[in-house]
Amino acid sequence: MILNYFFKNIGKIFFSLLILTGFTMANEQPDYTVIKKDNEFEIRQYSNFLTATVEAEGERDEAIGKGFRILFKYISGENKNKESISMTVPVMQKSSGNNQWMISFVVPKKFNLQNVPQPDNQSVKIKNNPDLKVIAITFSGLFSDANIKENEAKLRNYIKEKGLKIEEPAIYAGYNAPWTLWFLKRNEVLFKLIS
Repeated sequence: MILNYFFKNIGKIFFSLLILTGFTMANEQPDYTVIKKDNEFEIRQYSNFLTATVEAEGERDEAIGKGFRILFKYISGENKNKESISMTVPVMQKSSGNNQWMISFVVPKKFNLQNVPQPDNQSVKIKNNPDLKVIAITFSGLFSDANIKENEAKLRNYIKEKGLKIEEPAIYAGYNAPWTLWFLKRNEVLFKLIS
């Protein structure tokens, strides 16, 4: 009975899963080249990209919520051009100490420092990210403190084992809408590599 329902409705089920995942694969993300892959670890070289960044205070979850709302207003037209900007992935978060967090959206590739819409909100800063080389670990599941800490510890152990030099602090990156099923989520912890 259940199998009959499944096979009769497989198209609807698949479409529902696409909606639940937030069509992440359709969202633009920054270009990078994988220099080395070792199980779940990757060394990547990113092409130059811009970010819209804001600082928010509070616990990690609270801060990302505050920062996301400010940045979402920016891409929804709260800028000098009154222009809507496409949502991209990932949404990135980095500690700046004392319960302060930098929250960043990647700006679509069609923009550069000359033509990017300037934010109305002065707390939103447009930053250039040239020659960014990172080491990353990718993992699924909830974007929770426990899951992040566990994977950051794995990445730190790998970095120590390989004798790599990194810039602190870690960058946390989430690629999916909050309502995406936990096992379909893509999350990452990254460190900038020092050559």
